[in-house]
Amino acid sequence: MAARYTLNELFAVLIARDLRPDDRVIMIGAGLPAARAGAAMANMTRLPDARVVLGLTVENLTAMDRAPDVLPLLFDPRMLEGGEAYMFQHQIFDEMSWPDVFFLGGFQVDRRGNVNLLGIRENGGWAVHGPGALAQATMSTYCRGYYIVMARHDRRTFVESVACISALGDRERRRALRIPGGGPRLILSPLGVFELDQDGNMRIVSLNEGVSAERLRQSTGFDIGPSPDAPVTEAPSPAELTFLRERVDTQGILRGESMASGRI
Repeated sequence: MAARYTLNELFAVLIARDLRPDDRVIMIGAGLPAARAGAAMANMTRLPDARVVLGLTVENLTAMDRAPDVLPLLFDPRMLEGGEAYMFQHQIFDEMSWPDVFFLGGFQVDRRGNVNLLGIRENGGWAVHGPGALAQATMSTYCRGYYIVMARHDRRTFVESVACISALGDRERRRALRIPGGGPRLILSPLGVFELDQDGNMRIVSLNEGVSAERLRQSTGFDIGPSPDAPVTEAPSPAELTFLRERVDTQGILRGESMASGRI
């Protein structure tokens, strides 16, 4: 019987698999424990030369038997324990061209890969207010590539056009504005894994276990395109889950119901 895993554990494993050998500096956005776990897994296994920026510390985790605890909030003071180097918060934003990889989430993402972290507009006003763009605009402009991690997938969150843009993913507009960074790599959601095709439109890479093409269509606020050949997202292997639970997420934060959108 296949091991059960949470959505956040799946996200962590997918990120650990996809990070690249030339990703030397990996910076995690606030409130993304799955991304933080995935970066730690990659650093401890496939990418020994990487540096992972966790809150206000810079870490190389290769020689560690166990990664620093995964915590729900990135700027928890406990993140300062055991850091290889420290920095002031303003340095992180001043050095916006420094990281190779960044991770971000949002209230909305649209078919062109634009992200909105400012809020959701409905009936002529703001129905939901968010924290603002934070570091999204700068980091998504300069980093060599970034991952979009969405906690929900419905017609309110996957939309034709976002209400406001906090991270510009549209490839045509990025080229026109001469934005130097590489733009979105993958979009991860509770329903599947997505990327931008050659025309800059979102397309399906894989559907998560138990998700049908019809459910995806009904849950998406734009035409996601055909998906007859979309494979099932490869589940975490027993070895990956063991490594994640015993050496990275030892406190079980990613297994907690408050952090996950359900079990798979």
